[in-house]
Amino acid sequence: MAHLIVRLRGKTIYNMPLEEGRSYVAGRKEDCDIVLQPEKGISREHFKISYNGQWMLDVVSRYGEVIQNGEQVQQIALDHGSAFTVPPYEFDFLMSSPAAQPSSSSPEYDPANLPVVTSAGSHDDSDSGDRTVVGAAPSSAFIKFVDSNNEAKELIRLDAGESWIAGRDPSCHIQIRDQRVSRRQFEIRRAGSQYVILDLGSVNGTLVNGTPISSSEPTQVKSGDAITVLDNYLYFELHDSTFQNRLDMVAVAPVNPLIQTNDQLLPAEYQHQGYDIAPYQGGGGMAPMPYQPQYQQAPAAAPMPTGKFDFKKHRPKLIAGAVAMVLIAYLFSGGEKKAPVPAQGIVAPGSPLEMFNKLKPEQQALVRQRYKDAKNMYMQGKYQLAQDEIVKIQDLVPDYEDIKEIQRLAKEAMFIQEEQRRNDEREKAKQEAEEKIQKQVVECQKKINPAITMEVMEECLSNVMQFNPEHPKIMELKSQVEILTAQREQKAADKAAYQVQVSRLKAIYSKAQDMHKKGVNPLGIIDAYEKVMAAKLPDPAGLKAQSQRNIASIRQQMNSKTASLQAEAEKYYQSQNLKGAILTLRKARQIDPENDVLPDKISRWTSELRKQMMSLYQEGILEESFGNVEGGEAKAGAKDKWKKILDLDIPDGEYYKKAYIKLKKYGAI
Repeated sequence: MAHLIVRLRGKTIYNMPLEEGRSYVAGRKEDCDIVLQPEKGISREHFKISYNGQWMLDVVSRYGEVIQNGEQVQQIALDHGSAFTVPPYEFDFLMSSPAAQPSSSSPEYDPANLPVVTSAGSHDDSDSGDRTVVGAAPSSAFIKFVDSNNEAKELIRLDAGESWIAGRDPSCHIQIRDQRVSRRQFEIRRAGSQYVILDLGSVNGTLVNGTPISSSEPTQVKSGDAITVLDNYLYFELHDSTFQNRLDMVAVAPVNPLIQTNDQLLPAEYQHQGYDIAPYQGGGGMAPMPYQPQYQQAPAAAPMPTGKFDFKKHRPKLIAGAVAMVLIAYLFSGGEKKAPVPAQGIVAPGSPLEMFNKLKPEQQALVRQRYKDAKNMYMQGKYQLAQDEIVKIQDLVPDYEDIKEIQRLAKEAMFIQEEQRRNDEREKAKQEAEEKIQKQVVECQKKINPAITMEVMEECLSNVMQFNPEHPKIMELKSQVEILTAQREQKAADKAAYQVQVSRLKAIYSKAQDMHKKGVNPLGIIDAYEKVMAAKLPDPAGLKAQSQRNIASIRQQMNSKTASLQAEAEKYYQSQNLKGAILTLRKARQIDPENDVLPDKISRWTSELRKQMMSLYQEGILEESFGNVEGGEAKAGAKDKWKKILDLDIPDGEYYKKAYIKLKKYGAI
């Protein structure tokens, strides 16, 4: 017998016995005879080994490669000791016949010392646990959602990659449709042949079998473990690689059994594989029954249209039709089976056959009829009725024929039907919700105006928010309202800032007005109004123009007043009242300090007054020197001279001060 030894990075993982008369496909697809891990460069179906008088290897992948002796090859004639690689895998072909046994110096190639994988992919455990082969019987991981009644709602297969994220985010591999759940709740990772789970720092935590899991230390999960997030219930399950295929087969609708199956319509990867497909198997490991036509062949089908047939497009239908035909053939060929008769006519006590033989003839006929009815019901897709018939059979013969397998497949089919029904309901509800959202969005769009508020929009959308609060159309409407609200708020803020600036200008103007009303310091009033005009502030009330007019009015008043005082001063001067003339000019100068004429005239008149006062003061000094201080009726004294100075001189005059001192000295003041 031939053997194929498979190593992965130096570690032997397969010892595959090869039987003449069938072929073996290697690749990363789960139903391959030699399942390879999804390493880079390995195709779903990479190469095929078959026997036709000579063991041959053929590369069936379009882009894959097989390397022998450092060269890429498409076909190899396999002899004892042939070696080839599909990186990172290494393969050795051995013949275990006496003539082809390897030498004792190469115990590494002794098939008896290696783990064995049967052609069906099962393990040979006849010796010890060391014969278990990693990857020989691949299993698929599933996450099953159940409701509060523990009924399955959804089944998700974890097939791509090495890790899967669960959470409410739509991008998660496992989406939990609950707004209370974290966007990234937990992660499931593949660790070799095992699986582990890790919480991702979620808000509400994750439980496995009722126990909280860590966000730093991975927790191993096994098939059947319950994962709980709040009141969302999930189960982690592992099924063998044919689980999904069986689910697909039981969901196939009945076809006409009179039409012969044409295996040429099957995709290439399913032809010439030696597969004996059957929907279910009897107990005891009985091999599936191959299809044996029992009906008259139908007339030849019409010629296929010319051109290339799209196998990829029609592959599901073709496989479903082929499986259905084999299933029909199997069921109908077994419809008239009798209970198995043990060797030499001995019936084991308590066996199904003994229980069947103890029945009355009419009961036996009833069991056969119900068995036939159960299969017919199953084929017609009436799985619950098939279950009911099986229950009736089990009341009489619990293990009659293969009713347990039919019952199991019926349950799987019912589960799939229920899943489909629920998916249809979800899709219908989703479509109805979408229509309601679209209709309501149109109505709410009409309410958009510059004054709309978010409260008004949310009230308008309230009856559809429950369906999908983050729907793009809903978010677009809210975004429009947010933009309008922001614009209103900015406009209000700008208006408030504008009013503040207007108030500041008004305050400056009010201060100038107060000074103007008091009528003091015209130049100060003018300066206050000029500050109004110079301020870089908005002026909706025209205060700057008013200030300019006020300044012009004040200057006109100043000029008029100044001219009047100058005329009055001239009169004082003409009457020789220099003191009155000077003081009047000083008043005029206070009103108009910028008048260039006034300072010169004041200076000249002050100088003239000083000379007069100097002469009068000297006369007083002379009288004082003669002792005539008091004076008399005939002649004025020194005091009289000095008192006259106080009357005629300006208060800040030089001789005014000197006369004041003299009078104070003599007690006249």
